[in-house]
Amino acid sequence: MAILVKNPSDKLLSGSLGFASGIMIGIATLSLIPQSLETGSVLLGLTGLVAGAAFLFLVDVTLPHFHKNEATCDDYLKMGSFIAIGIAFHNLPEGIAIGTSSQISLQLGLYTALSIGIHNIAEGLSIAMPLCLGKMDKANIVFITTMTGLATLIGAFIGVSLENVSSSFISFSLAFAAGAMIYISSDELIPHSHRVHSNSANIGIIAGIIVAMMLR
Repeated sequence: MAILVKNPSDKLLSGSLGFASGIMIGIATLSLIPQSLETGSVLLGLTGLVAGAAFLFLVDVTLPHFHKNEATCDDYLKMGSFIAIGIAFHNLPEGIAIGTSSQISLQLGLYTALSIGIHNIAEGLSIAMPLCLGKMDKANIVFITTMTGLATLIGAFIGVSLENVSSSFISFSLAFAAGAMIYISSDELIPHSHRVHSNSANIGIIAGIIVAMMLR
């Protein structure tokens, strides 16, 4: 859907980035952090949250710049890369949840996979839109977004193959993904969304959080 949009307006640009940040903040605060605390201890959740944010900070300071004609292209490519990394970490424990729930019952596994698959559409858009704005080749955009989604499949294999997945590992992974996603939203998405059209950015952020609430 993202690669079909040609020459987006300023309002659409700001709204899309705001929507992506709303989705990520909503998922992190309404789903990942509560699940982490339910699965493990508060200390483990805090450790994972800080570790996720710290990891993305290290990626931020070491990520090489992309050489494009426009400086804004560098920004969007970096942003898309950030989001892809954060969502890949988020998809791994989700895949484990699919694998483990399918061992309980096929119906539960299918329901878990369907609910996760629906909100992965919005996450895929949040990856692809900045990459499109960064003038990346469409085939590469599809490849990167697909590879990010495959983290769910890897997690599902882990969940199926391991009889008892450590609850501590799940708790840390969920909080780690939440920390990474909050860092991305604060450092990249929200500032860029307000750069061009602040009102559209605010509408997008609220809309993204609403969608995240509905997909819990």
